[in-house]
Amino acid sequence: MKKYLLALLCFCSVQLFGQSLESDRLALVSIYNATYTGEYFNDIQGWVVPGTPGDNPCGWPGVTCNGERVTSLDLSMNSMNGPLAPEIGNLTALRYLNLQGGGQELFPFIGKIPVELGNLTNLEYLNLEGNDFEARNIAVIGNLTKLKELRMDPLGDYPAEFANLVNLETAMLGAYGPWRFPFLKFPEAVYQWTKIKHLYMAGIVFTTPITSQIQNLRNLETLELGGLSSNIPAEIGKLAKLTRLVIQGINYVGHDIDAIPTELGNLINLEYLELSYSNISGTIPSSFVNLVNLKTLRLDGNALAGNIPAFLGNLTNIQTLSLGQNQFSGFVPVELTNITGMTYLSLFSNQLSGPLPDFSRLPSNFKTHIMRNKFTFAGMEQNISKLEAYAWQADIPMYANGVQVGKTSGTPATLSVDAGGTLSKNTYRWYKDNILTATITGNPNFLAAEDGVYRVEVVNSALPKLTLKSVNYMITILPVTLVSFNGTSKNGQNMLTWNTSSESNNKGFQIERSADARDFQMVGFVDGNADSREAKVYHFTDSDAPATSYYRLKQLDNDGKFEYSRVIVIKADSAELSIYPNPAQDYLTVCGVGQKQQLLIIDKNGRIILKREIVEKEQIGISKLTCGIYTIVIGGQSRSLLISR
Repeated sequence: MKKYLLALLCFCSVQLFGQSLESDRLALVSIYNATYTGEYFNDIQGWVVPGTPGDNPCGWPGVTCNGERVTSLDLSMNSMNGPLAPEIGNLTALRYLNLQGGGQELFPFIGKIPVELGNLTNLEYLNLEGNDFEARNIAVIGNLTKLKELRMDPLGDYPAEFANLVNLETAMLGAYGPWRFPFLKFPEAVYQWTKIKHLYMAGIVFTTPITSQIQNLRNLETLELGGLSSNIPAEIGKLAKLTRLVIQGINYVGHDIDAIPTELGNLINLEYLELSYSNISGTIPSSFVNLVNLKTLRLDGNALAGNIPAFLGNLTNIQTLSLGQNQFSGFVPVELTNITGMTYLSLFSNQLSGPLPDFSRLPSNFKTHIMRNKFTFAGMEQNISKLEAYAWQADIPMYANGVQVGKTSGTPATLSVDAGGTLSKNTYRWYKDNILTATITGNPNFLAAEDGVYRVEVVNSALPKLTLKSVNYMITILPVTLVSFNGTSKNGQNMLTWNTSSESNNKGFQIERSADARDFQMVGFVDGNADSREAKVYHFTDSDAPATSYYRLKQLDNDGKFEYSRVIVIKADSAELSIYPNPAQDYLTVCGVGQKQQLLIIDKNGRIILKREIVEKEQIGISKLTCGIYTIVIGGQSRSLLISR
């Protein structure tokens, strides 16, 4: 009897085992058949399908067993084209499930996620990436509360049920494939994942803000985000364990970010920091000086401005520093050469200028990208082995007679440019009206004596990939080139002097005078020298000038054309404003007025108590004014007046 019972127990245990493993085998066969029909297919090799009852699936490719159950199923990259069979839910002992597909081009799983997937409550790893699942039923993933790692493509807004996944340590929920930047709400369920260490959510444009609750995730070591709909939360600066922080937007989509929060400087364990393509304004915060463990700093594709801060040179562990496509200006700080382990520096597309610092201290494999800035050859020659790309610099300024021009045209002059570099290596190709006029090596100067539009292109024999181009400058030969126009007052007479360097068809100069710089009248004429290439000096004396006089010259051509000079002002000694008596009692007299002008008397409280027009040495009654200190204002000049009786 005992032998019979023992045999019966052994038989029952074998039957129970066989049924359990058999149900797993049948589930695998169903998964296989769902993707291997006339409509669908897979490329799994080595599975025994349909097989016979009792076949052992353990050891089939991608199938691992433990405790006589299937505990791991890896179908990644097997071109499983078709739906996922609902029998997947029968593999209740699964701890690891990898269904990663190859994307839409490589025949992934399709259709809806079976609700039976929610039965796999022992799962610790789930990967659904690279498939073409529908958004329906994704809430069932919230049942998998033992999950430690979840990887899936965004199928739509993540449901509230995901808040149950409190044991997650790694989650990749972003769009890391070719179809990037869907518009989704930021999943507030994430704030409940207090055990999370690695959260990857780049490649998404979030339509709702990230709130201050992000600070709940104090165990985060990796945080990757996409485009934000609000500013960067300052509370990220409280995630002290972070070693990798990425906020990667897509410019012109989403929200422009006002500034980098200074609180990010508290993340002293950061080794990788990327804040890119997010239209971030402002400057690099000074708090970044604390990020001494950084190996990579990428701030590309923003609107950061100002100078590149010299304190970045203190971050001596940096290997990659990328500041391209911003609005940085000024020089490249020499302190960057203190980062002796740096192998890549991108300054592409900014407004940087000035000579490059000497990068010879940096490693032999160091490269820098400096295209599309305002650099000249200065500093490039000794750094040529370090320059990855240096072409397409901004147009360089033009100089006329050694002075940088502030406008686009002028009279005949010696033109030049400052292209930097070694002069003997520079070749200057001068163009007049887009026709090559002169090619000069080693000398930046060119005499532009004829009418035309001039520019220069400069090449350096040591830097073959860069041609510097100047701005255009138009030379216009005027009938008269007026060099100077001045005047002085002496013995009651105003003496005018002006110089010309060249004249063409010059009939002469009409001298015009005004008492208020608005209405001018002719007071004299001086003949010109018709045509002349020599310097000429002209004089005119005005013997009947008021105390303050404004003058201009009207240069006349023989053909009736004319041109005005600048206006100058001459004040006679008597034009100095004075009032007397001072202190005054009943009247006062004002001298130095010249023509009729407005007089204001202002009390100590700033109130105008008398306003009238006066002429030179006119007496003004003040008997009605009380005693005290007043201010007299005439023609922009002021004097103090004491009334005392």
